[in-house]
Amino acid sequence: MHLRFITLEDDLAELAHRINVADWDEGNEIEMYSAESLAAYLQHEDVYLLVCEVSAQNTEVMGMASGRVLHKPYGRNRWLYVDEVDVCVPHRQKGAGKAMMNALLQLAANRGCNDVWLGTETDNVAANALYRSLKPADAEQFIGYAWELSPE
Repeated sequence: MHLRFITLEDDLAELAHRINVADWDEGNEIEMYSAESLAAYLQHEDVYLLVCEVSAQNTEVMGMASGRVLHKPYGRNRWLYVDEVDVCVPHRQKGAGKAMMNALLQLAANRGCNDVWLGTETDNVAANALYRSLKPADAEQFIGYAWELSPE
């Protein structure tokens, strides 16, 4: 298993293709990626895209994760918001999700973050088992709200 953080210097068209042909299930809601969409994401400060591949030689995508380091509006506290952790169907239960989460936790520590935050659905049994295995300081039940806006 090989983990690497993607940068603007990587071949984003090739990566987008590999993500798009990977075996995701319907629950992952993976949309079509493009070099342009990846570049638009990566151009922002303090965003991270992590890809898990079979090996350094075999670049088949096992999974990917993304997140961003944010600043709280008080003091100097920083925190990592984990946006996505997705593992391809044939690579589940092989440690990819745990490896990506550990890499993100290490990234947060290296970036001086005080907290790491992520959310998942209460019925996502596999994700909840993974996150509990990483010994979080807290696991809260909460209600999430989402708004879909039409671009003008």
